[in-house]
Amino acid sequence: MRRASSSPVIGLLFPPPEPAADLIVAGITVLERQTRQLRHAGVGRIIIVDPVPLQPLPAGTETRRSAELAAAVPADARVIILAPGLVIDERAIAAMLASEGAALLVSPGNGTAASGVERLDANTLATGIMLAPGEMVRGVAANIGDWDLHSTLLRTLAPEAMRIAFAALPLYAPARRRAVPMLWARPQDAAAAHAAGAAIIAAAQKGCLDWPARFLHPWPEDALVRLLAPTRVTPNMVTAATGVIGIIAGVAFALGWLWTGLVLALITGPLDGVDGKLARTRVEFSRWGDLEHLVDKLLEYGWYLALAWHFAVTRDSALPWAIATLIIVPAVAEAVQGEFFRRMTGAQLDDAGVTERRIRLVAGRRNTFLWTYLGFAAFGLWFQGFVMLAAYSVVTTAVAQWRFYKRLSAYGRDHGARIAANYAATGYTFLPPGPL
Repeated sequence: MRRASSSPVIGLLFPPPEPAADLIVAGITVLERQTRQLRHAGVGRIIIVDPVPLQPLPAGTETRRSAELAAAVPADARVIILAPGLVIDERAIAAMLASEGAALLVSPGNGTAASGVERLDANTLATGIMLAPGEMVRGVAANIGDWDLHSTLLRTLAPEAMRIAFAALPLYAPARRRAVPMLWARPQDAAAAHAAGAAIIAAAQKGCLDWPARFLHPWPEDALVRLLAPTRVTPNMVTAATGVIGIIAGVAFALGWLWTGLVLALITGPLDGVDGKLARTRVEFSRWGDLEHLVDKLLEYGWYLALAWHFAVTRDSALPWAIATLIIVPAVAEAVQGEFFRRMTGAQLDDAGVTERRIRLVAGRRNTFLWTYLGFAAFGLWFQGFVMLAAYSVVTTAVAQWRFYKRLSAYGRDHGARIAANYAATGYTFLPPGPL
């Protein structure tokens, strides 16, 4: 998220009262979640206000008493403030940080307000996020006395802030390639925390996938994420374990243990979704996330080369190497083409329109290749299935070429100056910043 101003941005968080302070939502406390969300949104300095003794605090945060903020917050800062115990969608945080001035996230005030929600007037409720100028925060903190800081900041900011309607925030999440319901909760007990966690895991599901990833993988992925979320297992650990299984699958293919290789390769499908879901669920992203996709490709292409090795030895022929080439080269060309489209337009080619999304469902990819191969393997047609994968790869690449040029042409007609900006905005997190 790009900041609307060059002023420093500070996050203010408030520990929730007992018993909400000890609630675990999708593997972490609410205060830890808020901290990670602000970090991921680009907020470098986060202050925990009036910390409660013995409550664990997120690493890398500062602590201040309310009155101390008068000296701790620069006058020119922009301060994003989250309500105690608030579980909020990251898109709401991004919308607030994109605001040019003071802003307040609100919702209609019809009916009874949820626990902890403050009513601004007869028709409006505050939804727990505000963006305030540092000078105002300093002034309120200097005269806070025995008043509640969060509530006083809200009342002071409300008359002058731009009001952003929570219900009007766009539901489409580009990173997940689908519309995702906006998350909002303030859990007060274990049941409410469990419900919020379930909503977070459901929201972590990506859209625009091939049919195995869309219809078969979600249930084992979600089960593993629920199991791993409260543990110390990180998404990178899951990625590493998936890579080891993928390497063993390649060795099995090369040695002719075809069923072993195929079963292990199929297992890597849902495991490959677990690391990303776990990262989105726990807001635990790594600069190496982009590199993981490259490793996945190398493992997959290694399987085809291992199969070619096995068939070349058993059939005493070079033909399997040519077949492997017909699988890998078109797949690489399509991947490079799709990446070029993403870097130029800022969007995935597979997600460019209804037609592309339908094609993606059945297009030749690792999952569709493996499940197609399983059908041939069930009848002992291992080599014939290998040939089929080559045909599948060539056809998929030809279709991708057609959609690529069609969409790129349309984008070129509609945009021009934005291309350089999109390249800058879609850079890889594991590479140092530099020229295009």
